[in-house]
Parts: sequence; C-alpha cells; structure tokens
Amino acid sequence: MRARALARQADLLDRGVGSTVAVEEAELAAATAEQSILSRRQAEAQAAARATDAETALERSRIALAEAERQLAETTLMAAFDGVLADVDVAAGRLVGRNERLAQLIDDSALEVSFRISTTQYARLIGADGSLPQAPVRVVLDVFGLDLTTDATLAREAGSVGEGQSGRLLYARIDDGRGLRVGDFVRVEVEEPPLAGVARLPATALGSDGRVLVLGEENRLEAANVALMRRQGDDVLVSVPPELSGREVVAARTPVLGEGIRVNPFRRDADGQAEAEAPGTIALDPDRRARLIAFVETNSFIPEDVRSRMIQQLNEPEVPAQMVARIEARMGS
Repeated sequence: MRARALARQADLLDRGVGSTVAVEEAELAAATAEQSILSRRQAEAQAAARATDAETALERSRIALAEAERQLAETTLMAAFDGVLADVDVAAGRLVGRNERLAQLIDDSALEVSFRISTTQYARLIGADGSLPQAPVRVVLDVFGLDLTTDATLAREAGSVGEGQSGRLLYARIDDGRGLRVGDFVRVEVEEPPLAGVARLPATALGSDGRVLVLGEENRLEAANVALMRRQGDDVLVSVPPELSGREVVAARTPVLGEGIRVNPFRRDADGQAEAEAPGTIALDPDRRARLIAFVETNSFIPEDVRSRMIQQLNEPEVPAQMVARIEARMGS
C-alpha cells in the first residue's frame, strides 16, 4: 500500500498537481514499511532457528536418555535361560572389564551324559543302516550306597576317535536331571535289543576254556561248550544249545571240580536263597546199606574204632545223611 501511495504521488507530481513534500513523505512511509517487513521476516527466521535448535536439543536429550537406559540395563546380567551358576568370580564393588567372564551358567534341564563303549558293543547297537538308534539309557549315581537313578535317551556320538583312544564316545540326553550335576561319575546301562536262546549265569560259572560244568546222572559233572554273548557286571550271557535246555549248571567253579566228579548239589531258589537243608538222617534200602558197610569194612585207611562206630551207625534204621554223602563221595572217587 505504501508503494502504491508513493507511485500515486509521483504521478501527481509529474502531472503538476502534486508536491515534492508529498512525494518525499510517501517515500519515507514506503521505506519504513519495507523496513518493518524485513524486521518481521528476520524475527521469523530467528524464531525458526530457535525451533530447530530446540528440536536438536530435544533429540540429543532423547539420545542421552536412551544411552543412560542402555547403560543401566547393562549393569544387570540376565541369562537367556534358567540354570545353575558355577565357577563364580565376582565380588561386591569390583570393577568389571569388557568381555570378562564372571561365571558359568549350566542349564540343569539339558544335561547329557558321555560314556565310552568298545567297538564291538557299538557294532551291536547300531541299526542295519549304520545309524545310532535312540535307545533308552539308565543313568545311576551311587550316593553313599543309595542309587540315584534317572532315565536318558541315546542322542549322538562323537565325530572322531581321540588320539590314543579306542571304541566310541556316545552321548545320552538326560530326561530329568534333578540331583545330578556336571562332573558326576555315573554308571550307564544301555538297553540292547533282546537276545534269544541265552542264559544268564554268574561269571564264575564260565571256565577259561569257554565251557561250563553241568549236573549229569548220579550228580556227576559234565563239561559243555557254550558261546559267550555278553558280559554284564558279575554275570555273563551265554548261548544255550538245545541239549542243555533245563540242565543245572555249577555256579562257581573251583580247581577241584572237573568232568566226571560226583558232587552233592547245593541249590538256590529263584530269589537266590539257599534251599532248605536235607534232613539230618535218612532211611537206607538193604542194597545201599550193604554197599556202604562193605566199603567201610574194606577201607584200610579208617581206624578200627572209627570203623566200628560207622558200621554201628550204618546198621541203625536212620543213618546220618552227611555221613552217607561223605562215604558215597569217596566211593565215587
């Protein structure tokens, strides 16, 4: 508007109807208005600059807050899973360096047991395709005579055999590791596929020649060949030929036992308990009594007083069973 007023006064002056004073006043008013506009524009620019500075300061404050929150969060160590701490190396007030190891966290719900078996045992475990089956495993920890038992599953095997090692190193995943800790020395029992046609005997029943002594007619011992299939603790699993089915086997061999020797069997029941002892005295038939008396009378190693006492006892209706067994054992030898 001031510019139009100046132009109008200048036009009037050119036509001779205006005055120089009016033109100057119009020029001054236009200059003042323009100066006012420039001042306002400068104030607006300064306000915009202050707003930009405020936004920058706000963003810096947000960054500082985020950094402070991050540093605060890093002062607390949070594990990705629950577990048990081991090898803890911290103290109150101590400075912690970058990447410093403070403890070892063990996931007690994901424990494994490692054990080594022979190559022969490994060959019996793998399937027809050569893969390791997920066979059930029994883990036993002996705690002062009390067995802590848990189940596991065969999971994997080591990819290589260590230098100076033999066999195969296997790993089993423990289902419930309560009571177990890393480093425990445990006993591992792996369940194999069932075997047919085998018998479980004490290891003392098997001789070094691979034979066992079985009870034959008149309680005389006979030697029989068997094939050793497995060793399980103090027992052995042997294949049983059809001709040995149902025969009694000597549980513990001694140097004095051999083929053809007549023995007095000492049996145990299914629970491993000794059977009831034979009666103290037995009745003899005439032929058996006569054979025993004849043996005693013709044995020159028996003193006369002992011989007389033995013959007197043999003539009784009831004869001590132990004495009869001793005499018959000497007769058989």
